Formats: sequence, structure tokens, C-alpha cells
Amino acid sequence: MKHITLTMIFEASALNRDEKIGGNILSIKKLQRGNKTISFIGKPAIRHYLFSTLHKAFGWKPAEVTGQEEVVQFDITKDDILTSPELDAFGYMFTIGEQASIKRKSPVGITKAIGLDPYNGDIAFYSNHDLVERGIQQGLNVTPNPYNKEEHISFYKVSFTIDTEILGKDEWVIEEYSYDNQSKKLYLTIKKPQEAILTEVEEKEDEEGNVYYEIKGKHHIYVRYREVKVSKELMKPGDKKKKKEEESPHLEFKTEFLKSKEDVKEKEEKKKGKKTNIKVEKFEEEDEFYVFVASHVPEYNREEKTLTIKLGLQKIIENVEEKIIENVEEKIRDKEYTINDGEKKELCTITIEKSGTKTKVIFKISEETKKKRIENILNAIRNGLYSQSSNEANTIVPLFLVASKVKVPVPVFHPYLEIQSTDDKFCYQVIGLKDVLSNGWIEDKITIVETEKIKLKENEIDNEKRISWENFINSLFSDQESSVQK
Repeated sequence: MKHITLTMIFEASALNRDEKIGGNILSIKKLQRGNKTISFIGKPAIRHYLFSTLHKAFGWKPAEVTGQEEVVQFDITKDDILTSPELDAFGYMFTIGEQASIKRKSPVGITKAIGLDPYNGDIAFYSNHDLVERGIQQGLNVTPNPYNKEEHISFYKVSFTIDTEILGKDEWVIEEYSYDNQSKKLYLTIKKPQEAILTEVEEKEDEEGNVYYEIKGKHHIYVRYREVKVSKELMKPGDKKKKKEEESPHLEFKTEFLKSKEDVKEKEEKKKGKKTNIKVEKFEEEDEFYVFVASHVPEYNREEKTLTIKLGLQKIIENVEEKIIENVEEKIRDKEYTINDGEKKELCTITIEKSGTKTKVIFKISEETKKKRIENILNAIRNGLYSQSSNEANTIVPLFLVASKVKVPVPVFHPYLEIQSTDDKFCYQVIGLKDVLSNGWIEDKITIVETEKIKLKENEIDNEKRISWENFINSLFSDQESSVQK
């Protein structure tokens, strides 16, 4: 399957607000181009509008996020490219700790939407007169709250690319994995879990009915789902291994509050008595407490009066079938897992490969699912993106669009295309496409969508080099079967 690029021109007001100027003037994002000032819409905003459209039109579910590691990020322990088209199309970075992370480059590339008309400093005055009038009618002593907004109506040019080699495939390097044939669950250990088992823990309840834990009658632990709030007397700064000064500071529980690790294996009898503990790298201080997020909800054992706190990262994938892949010549024995629907229709595969001391996990969605996601993205762009800013509906609807298959996912149309006025002052024509056709990345024919407002300049392209939008979509997957065989 070839890569795809698409450029469209649309007309809209300033959609992407910037900071306030002078306290009450809402500004727009601007750039200097030559001797002109133009407005633009940033890539994050376009990404947001595209995903909002995919969510509303095709039911793309927003991927779950987590606040772990001090930043809001996608939670790949809950979602992945198999369950979330959003993570598949737009990528992610998941921080594990100590500068380690799992990254996925975005297969869908997006440029800024660049204004094609100069910004001349337009500012409009607004006020909440309607609400003030209602308040006055109700006998309230209220006055208007005036504010100003920079405004700009312009044509904008934005481009998208789709890297079809990345879309539908993802790779992780993890610590270890296991498979339970009975429950059909695959366990991927991203970061080996540590646990601290605190002893002599009493479960208490305050006057408002909130549960908390008390150790030795004076040290307290409060738990709110996975957030743990611990008395400072229970913890201490952890020792740095091998005197690595660059190692981040971390906390550990003091050993006198911990349970000894029980070893049932005779050959490991010498390890008996070793204390369990965790290494807390990300924490905050709140009065007399340390606050951090555990990887699991802490577990309290009433009989033994212990509280177990765990740190680690594990992903559990359900409804998987295992099969062995053997390559006798290369002496490779990998494992592959498939997830099917109720009719045993394959939805995706997960391949496990050993890579030295680590384990490589390769996720791959089915070709049918991949095709559907690509069609969703292209049709969302073709028909227009849902967007609102400052409570105003906007019009990211293509008045002109050009797309083609490309050897490399580069937005080749973007730098060439411009618009100019025609004899009819309300109509425009696109120029520059003739120059693009000599670009070596373009594969086969191109598709062009025109409107009465913006048309392609005459004689820019021969008709035999054009293809309809429907035929373009179909041509993207014409070589799908041969690609699968390869």
C-alpha cells in the first residue's frame, strides 16, 4: 500500500486563539511572511478538529489518559493501537521512568494551516448584552463585561500525510510476558512490579466515614484509588546505587515497617528475611505527607493486618489465542497471538520475539481494519472537520482539494499551491500544480476536488492524469492483496 498526501484550501475565520493582549483583547496566532502578516492555525488544533470529527462521524473512541509520571499522557496499559484508532493514527509517548519511554511516531502528518490572505489588524468589540438585559429584568444591578477579539477571515492551506507502513503496526520492548491458556489472557510486563508490604496496619474510619490506615498508632496512610498519601515518618530517601550522582532522588519505606519476604523455594533459602520495598521516583510533599501514585490500588489484608503497595507497569490483553511460529533454519521459535471476533474473524495479531535479555512485542491490526481507518481519515478531511472556537462554529470544509499516492509520506503539494483572483472578484483559481507533477515522489494519478469558488487554473494538468475521488480511494487498496502476500 502506497503512502498518501492530501492538501486542501478552505475559508474560515481565525480559529486558533493565542494569548490575551492588554488584559481583555483575545489575539489570534500570527506569522510574518515576507512583508505581510498572516494568521495560522496550529497543528495541535487541526489534530483536535480531525479527531473530533472522527469521533462524531465514525465513533472513534478517545483513548484513556493517565496523570502518572507528572504529565498527562495516553495510558497504553489501558489502550493500544488494537483498541484505539486514535493511538494508531496520531501516535503517543508513554513515560516509564528514569528517562525511559515507549514512543510511537504519528502516521498521520499534519502541517499548520497557513493563511493565504494578509491580516490587516481587524479587531471587533463584544459584550454580554443578552445576559445583562436578563439580569436587569430580574432586578439585578449588573453591567456589561466588554472585551475585544482580533478577527481575520481568510483562505487557509493545510496538508496531511499518511505513512501506511507505520499505520496499523506498533512495536514495544518490554521486560517479560506470560500467557494464561485457561483464561486466554496475555500479560505484558512493561516495568517489573515492586511491592512494599507494610505490617501492623489498622484500618480506621474518620468522623466523615472515610477509610484510612494507621501504623503503630501514630503513622497514617490515606488511599484515594491509586493515589497514596503517606506520613513522612514511614519513608526515607533511597540509597543511590553505585554512587550514580545523576540518578534521580527517590523514596523508600523504612525497613522497620515492612514485612520480610517469604521464600518458599528451598534453593533460595539464603534470601529468607529480605525486606520487600518500592522505589518511588515521582512524588510530592504535602505538609507532613508524601504523595505518589501506585500502579495498583493498594490491597489491605484484615487477617494479617498488612497493606500492600505496588509500583510497576503491566498490560493485560484478553481473548487471545496462542500459536507457535518455528523457523527451523534460523532456529527461531517465536509466539504469535491473535484476537478474533465472535465468528473467529481475525482482528489483529501480537507477535512475541526475544531480543537479547528483553522481549519485543509487535502489534498488527488486520488489513480490513487498517483500510477502514484510512478511509475514515480521508473521508473526514474530504467532507469537512468539526470545529468550534470561542463558542463559534467554523468552516474547515475544503473548497479545493488535491490528493495522490506517494512513495514517501511528504506533503509535496503544500509548498507549490497558491491562489489568485480571477476576473470574477468572488472566485479564485489555484496555481502551482503543474510544478508539482515533476516531483518524483508522486505515484500514478491524482484526484482533484474543485468548487465554483476555487477552481484549478486551466491547462494546469491533463485530464488523463486526473482520477475521481471514489476511484482514488479504491486505488489505494488495489495492491493490498499482493502486499499481504509479500
